[in-house]
Amino acid sequence: MHQQPVVVAAPVGELDITRLDEVDAMLDSVPPDGRLIVDLSAVQFVDSVTLSRFVRALRRREVAGGRLVLAGAHGAVRRVLAITRLDAVLPYEDDVDSARAYLRALE
Repeated sequence: MHQQPVVVAAPVGELDITRLDEVDAMLDSVPPDGRLIVDLSAVQFVDSVTLSRFVRALRRREVAGGRLVLAGAHGAVRRVLAITRLDAVLPYEDDVDSARAYLRALE
């Protein structure tokens, strides 16, 4: 079986309720059976609604055989992932290269 290419989405700034359409479009830009890395290295804030979108996208991908990995979170974003324990639910790597290696290891 030929694996689909890995797509890296790299949002910038604050991901909050005012940007949900953009977040949804980013998460839907890759078919559910595809592989998506969300590079959060240029994101300074993420709200709970956005985090719930990430979880929903992960679940949809799991059902379809796809993958979603978050990467590069730092500062407040990394703390929110840790405090909410979503870093244990959502696959997370320290950077995009590590996320790619994670995806390769699953093949």
